[in-house]
Amino acid sequence: MVKSRFNKNIIASMLILFVVMMVTAILGDYFFDLNDDCLMKDILSGSYTGTPEGNNIQMLYPISLCLSLFYRISRAVDWYGIFLCFSQYLCIFLIVKRIISFIPENKNRVLFVSIFISVILGFYVTHLLYVQYTVVCAFMSATAAFLILTAESGGIRENILSVILIIIAFLLRSEMLLLTLPMAGVAIFIKWCITRSQISNNDDVSSLGEKKKLFFQYLKLCVVIIAGLLVCSLLNKAGYSRADWKEFNRLFDNRTELYDFQSIPDYQEHKDFYDSIGLSESEQKLLVNYNFGLDDEIDADLLGEVAEYAKSIRGKEAPVSQRLTDATKNYIYRLHSMSEPASYEYPMTDFPWNLGIIILYIGAVIYFVSIRKTKKIWYLVLLFACRSSLWMYIILRGRDPIRITHPLYYMEILILLAVLMISMEKTSRIIASVAALTVVTGIVSFPAQVIVIQNEKLIREEMLAKYRELSDYFEANPDSYYLIDVYTSVSYADAVDYKVATYSEKMFENVNNNFANQDILGGWASKSPVYYKKLNRAGYSSAEEALLSDNVYFVQTVEKDTKWLEDYYLEKGQKVEPVKIKTIADVFVIYHLDKANED
Repeated sequence: MVKSRFNKNIIASMLILFVVMMVTAILGDYFFDLNDDCLMKDILSGSYTGTPEGNNIQMLYPISLCLSLFYRISRAVDWYGIFLCFSQYLCIFLIVKRIISFIPENKNRVLFVSIFISVILGFYVTHLLYVQYTVVCAFMSATAAFLILTAESGGIRENILSVILIIIAFLLRSEMLLLTLPMAGVAIFIKWCITRSQISNNDDVSSLGEKKKLFFQYLKLCVVIIAGLLVCSLLNKAGYSRADWKEFNRLFDNRTELYDFQSIPDYQEHKDFYDSIGLSESEQKLLVNYNFGLDDEIDADLLGEVAEYAKSIRGKEAPVSQRLTDATKNYIYRLHSMSEPASYEYPMTDFPWNLGIIILYIGAVIYFVSIRKTKKIWYLVLLFACRSSLWMYIILRGRDPIRITHPLYYMEILILLAVLMISMEKTSRIIASVAALTVVTGIVSFPAQVIVIQNEKLIREEMLAKYRELSDYFEANPDSYYLIDVYTSVSYADAVDYKVATYSEKMFENVNNNFANQDILGGWASKSPVYYKKLNRAGYSSAEEALLSDNVYFVQTVEKDTKWLEDYYLEKGQKVEPVKIKTIADVFVIYHLDKANED
């Protein structure tokens, strides 16, 4: 009987998952959301260096090593894309299965499954098609929190799947997992409190013993999770233990601080500072246009000094009190702003996410009051305090794209959903009303999501058509090597007068993981061991040297001039003349740098 019910739960969960997958298949195609994922895939697959690499920089070493091994088995398969999509759909299956198996009454099952699927299709669906590893990481973390809250107990055996999900999420995107970890901690704490409240409040030995056992059960769960993260960190440290990787990681951290959280100081306004660190105007221009890979003298120390200086002048421009006030206003505004999404990412909007959490918070409060369990409202207060702290942190840091904010909303919704599930004593009109309002929100939002997906698909396909022309040109000239302006590799928007998507690639289509005879002149992989491995394979030791060679060409969009490049080489003692070789797709120009004789 139990086995039969278990099988029915699996079948029902798979059918619901199948419906979700069919809806997404009808709506559009799967894309790597950002160029970051594309480069990570290229490093893993061997397209970057010619050999699948276990060190792909953004992920922790154990998982990137595992993925690279799959590419060693077959480089004709999009393993990274499969991994990301499989992870998301697995999480959906696990949540639906848990809802069905946790709730005995069919009516209540329908209510909670309806809420969840409404969130997936009405709120989250764009991320199922435009897939990004940061979002997938948080998706797994949110699933783990939900499973822990709805588990039978706090034992390791009952929560082993949640522990595995958290560890994989950490390996995939450690920073995002750590950002969501406080909410996972709140979920564990709430589960412990609710379970503890079900034990008799008598001060007899039996009750005290149960409470003590329960405490150590959840403490052990936390210890196992933390131990798993520490082991992963140690394995990652071992994977990047070579001296060249250690130095690059230092450069990577300083680069991240400068480009993600600060602004590069203007040269003329801060000339004294640049003179003090020995950075000329033409070299500073390489920081501005992100092509710092051209100059080997721009190292970890120099990037660190610029980042620290940028941080110091930012503090002078905006006092902490003012930044806190502005962040608080922004936070409150985002809680209640209900503008419909006009496009996939920009302008950013929080609808329908914020409306969803408002419905769940208010519904939960009303429900707890109705069943005379007002103490449970403190769990909601704790969760809201945690989410407020995280939101204030990302707003103050100036780093709040949808790949961070949407997963935070999603995790909060799952925790609220789980709290309602484990607190439900009987069928309630209040719960039914919460479900109805959430479903209506999802239904109202769904058409807008469909429009966003379709419009995004159109502009991405148009973008890809032009970049494919460029790639085809590279492939048609295998004996040549091409170095691309960084921002040209991201978008050609400045070359046209219409909206253009930033660079991304379709998953599972035209999979070609052969060595690519092109690279960019900067970016997050620049100056890494794999960057130099790629450059060496092409026969060069530096980008500066390579660009002066016969078979190496420079690529940028038509509207950009090359004066910055000429100024840089002139300062290095070599006058160059960029000669146009060919224009590709009306937006990209191939240049060769000819050495010019001094007059």
